[in-house]
Amino acid sequence: MKKFFASIVFAAMAVSSFAGGLLTNTNQSAAFVRNPMRYASLETDAIYFNPAGTAFLNEGWSMSVNWQMIWQDRDVLSTTFLGQPNNKEYKGSVYVPCMPTIHAAYKKGDWTFSGFFGMPGGGGNAKFDNGLPLFDALGTSLVAANGLYGTSAFESTQYLFALQLGAAYKINDNLSVYGGLRTNYTSLSYEGAINAIHPQAGNQGEILALELTQTGIAFAPIIGVDYKIGKLNLGVKYEFRAVNIIENDTKKLSSQILASALGGDSNLDGKINMLAQATGNPTLGMLASLQDGEKFRNDAPALLTIGASYDITDRWKVMGGYTYYFDKDAKIESLLGKANTMRTLSRNTFEILGGVEFKATEKLLLSAGVQFSDFGVNSSYLSDVSFIDDSFTTGLGAKYSFNENLDLNVGLCYANYAHGKGVNASTFSESTYLRKTYNVAVGVDFRF
Repeated sequence: MKKFFASIVFAAMAVSSFAGGLLTNTNQSAAFVRNPMRYASLETDAIYFNPAGTAFLNEGWSMSVNWQMIWQDRDVLSTTFLGQPNNKEYKGSVYVPCMPTIHAAYKKGDWTFSGFFGMPGGGGNAKFDNGLPLFDALGTSLVAANGLYGTSAFESTQYLFALQLGAAYKINDNLSVYGGLRTNYTSLSYEGAINAIHPQAGNQGEILALELTQTGIAFAPIIGVDYKIGKLNLGVKYEFRAVNIIENDTKKLSSQILASALGGDSNLDGKINMLAQATGNPTLGMLASLQDGEKFRNDAPALLTIGASYDITDRWKVMGGYTYYFDKDAKIESLLGKANTMRTLSRNTFEILGGVEFKATEKLLLSAGVQFSDFGVNSSYLSDVSFIDDSFTTGLGAKYSFNENLDLNVGLCYANYAHGKGVNASTFSESTYLRKTYNVAVGVDFRF
């Protein structure tokens, strides 16, 4: 049976990331996977990473089709639970069998018109088969008076699709500018339950069961500048914040164990306040935001990227870059209580990137790159439902050029995250958070 509360797992980060900031996927091409430093790209994936650089593409059409497979481990080691020693591991996993990205550009004279389709946030299926400490504690708090305790498990599917359209203009042989607009469509779905367990008799019924989806549309302008002189290329891009409002479509919000307080009616939708008064349990009030029709802010933060690449020789190229995410300006409302979780961050996220390419033969290019992400998270932000810490991503791979119009990119990257620690004061619980991401990608670039 599919189980609950992924709705809360991603409450603070309704769209989680695989590479990039707290909320942003920057792995938008196979070339990125083989070398994460793409912010000065003058290849087809510049449409996303350095859109002003598309002004220096060849005349005519340039296109890129990419496929990625991603899997991520998200484990929680509970060291203290409800004030008592506890060495239980809650294992979570995210799997994305197919994350597609498509880039297309048409250059005519000084103008280049381009489009991008991809998933700059979320994507895939997240499972926590044996729940998380927070949810177990929530369930236990509701039934502790009856000598019961709570257990949980849940599953979530989340997608953020984006369509970007824009144009670059080549002012002269060295300078170009870009303006565009990205449309984001968010789709989130959650299903599961928290169960009440008796120490001897076993399962006593569902404390809470949920089936819920959320959708929303947002828009973000994008501007960019590229300056190319000799062997040096510089690219800058700024994406504005996308203000997003998502709405609950709650298909199921029920409780077997609490039905008696509503005269035997297990349906809680629209009746949370009544239930809280009937039971005298204020904890139930936090469930009000799970009801049908509730709306939440779920912004995509603004970001600034700066990149440079330099051809040391005809065979060697080096590149470096910087990303700054304006996380604290975005508003992400928690699914329980609607608190703006981004306000608990110590500061905004930044990244430092570097890469190198070596032209082994006329047809084969080898590459590798690194990305260090420094998140502004702290003990106030880290929790069972929102955990991520500083990460170091390494990518490597190759590009093979069959001819001047057809390239094949393959890449593999691995992201390792620092082990964060979080304390939940309301449940007297302490946990250690472990997270790793693996990614393989294949892409085809062609021109005509």
